[in-house]
Amino acid sequence: MRQIRHPLVERDIIAIAEHIVETTDGNVTAAERRLDEIDNLLRDIAGNPFSGIRLSGSLEGWLVRHGGRDFKITIVFRPDT
Repeated sequence: MRQIRHPLVERDIIAIAEHIVETTDGNVTAAERRLDEIDNLLRDIAGNPFSGIRLSGSLEGWLVRHGGRDFKITIVFRPDT
């Protein structure tokens, strides 16, 4: 599956890392762990792109997956059909 990222995804990921560093008194390792969790979820989605909760309404055809240690990471995506 090819992954095309919305232009704001990079900004959001940077903001997540910065927020974690700020709220953990500079714990860069904690931010790196969360970024690894994002990468792992993206890899899981690529491996099984039709798995997820199907959305409806204006997001018909899109899926959502949650992941990470505490399932606080949410990725909304549309698989190639």
